[in-house]
Amino acid sequence: MRPNVASIGAINWDISLYVPKIAGPGEEVVVKRIERIPGGKAANVAVAVARLLGRWKCAIVGGVGDDEIGRAHKEIFEKEGVVTDYLFSFKNVQSGQAYILIDEKGENQINTYFGANAELKEEHAEIVRELIENLEFLIIMDPPIPFTRKIMEYAKGKVPILWAPGVRTLRDKEAVISLLSHIDYFVLNEHELINLLNVSNTSLASQKLIGKFPKLKLIVTLGERGSILASKDKEIVKEGVKLDKLGLKAVNTVGCGDAFVGAFASYMVLTNDEAKALEMANYAG
Repeated sequence: MRPNVASIGAINWDISLYVPKIAGPGEEVVVKRIERIPGGKAANVAVAVARLLGRWKCAIVGGVGDDEIGRAHKEIFEKEGVVTDYLFSFKNVQSGQAYILIDEKGENQINTYFGANAELKEEHAEIVRELIENLEFLIIMDPPIPFTRKIMEYAKGKVPILWAPGVRTLRDKEAVISLLSHIDYFVLNEHELINLLNVSNTSLASQKLIGKFPKLKLIVTLGERGSILASKDKEIVKEGVKLDKLGLKAVNTVGCGDAFVGAFASYMVLTNDEAKALEMANYAG
């Protein structure tokens, strides 16, 4: 079955260390528990979409090493019903890995080794060109900029493009800004948006960005306060889910933004209703 959604970007193996608090410089903190699980922004999104839309509806496009971790990822993707035909395996390169500290409040600190994720080049974009030109929705997370640029060029005007760049990508502010005319949806958290535009608050940053790119739809995640979709013509605001009223509490915020993106894309495919998609993305996050 041909996938109608693709998630492109990082595939990592996450080693999560649960601690009472994040250590300061020179401070030692006791680790209470260790978890080793598959992750990475694009991988998380791909699994979320497959769970929401069904098996073989989403393809993962990314790189892993020719190692035990890479083989484990492929096996897990296939168990989840994610199409792996476009999963590149690179020899003599380790798969990506992330070392995550999680404190008792659920806050986290992530240290990432990119490994095979950094190996995606323009020639790999050419290999997946036919796939991306025939999708219903394309999700680009945090692959290298030259690869990203080529993917966007192929997809522009043919398929809705959502881009949620990671921390490494956002360091190259000039490159990020130069690509915004290629996409439809741009997803950032409020801190990333403020830093990207060098302004004092989210509202001002949104106005500045949409003023420069009037066709862009900007999605800003606000943590427990919810999310906003802003464009030239409208603004959709969805409040966050009140976990305490449901008898729940946050224990780990790792991956919540990826779940948000996966749900938004899935519900756009299912309903083509931005307000509904934003609401369901809040619940998933």
